[in-house]
Amino acid sequence: MAKQMPAVLKNFNVRIAGDSHAGTAKAITLPEIVKKTEEYRAAGMIGDVNLDLGFEAMEATITYTGVDSRHLMQLMSCGISDLPIRYIGAYERQDTCTHVVRDIYMRGSVTTLPLGEMELGSINEQELTYGVTYLKVVDDGLTLLEIDFVNGIYIVAGKDMTGEINDKLGL
Repeated sequence: MAKQMPAVLKNFNVRIAGDSHAGTAKAITLPEIVKKTEEYRAAGMIGDVNLDLGFEAMEATITYTGVDSRHLMQLMSCGISDLPIRYIGAYERQDTCTHVVRDIYMRGSVTTLPLGEMELGSINEQELTYGVTYLKVVDDGLTLLEIDFVNGIYIVAGKDMTGEINDKLGL
């Protein structure tokens, strides 16, 4: 059986509140998913275990080029989940030349908005940081992951990890 070659990011777009940032979004750092754990050891145990307590806070950063007044307008979003952020990446597998589109839907708010360093004759950059409270990862229409901190939703590959608890609590 032949080895699978990696998929290469051929192009991407970033949409903030529905507005396309094609041509000005240079790079994006997607959220890191980190489980919040607490070390635990009790009588009869011969070692420590990490108990799952949920998740650490998530954030994303986007590097933009040039000057865009829409960045400042993002500060008008009220609340921790008001600003919709979407990454759409087109990947090409190098062995089969097939394409995969990865959509990452996020909601959150701007937490850092540096006005940047301005230098005459250069393409100025600003790196905005967003606190992320909602994350959904979709490959070619198939939902792989959905995490919603505010509404207590955690679904992995169709398996509802919090549904039973939410049902018992009437949420």
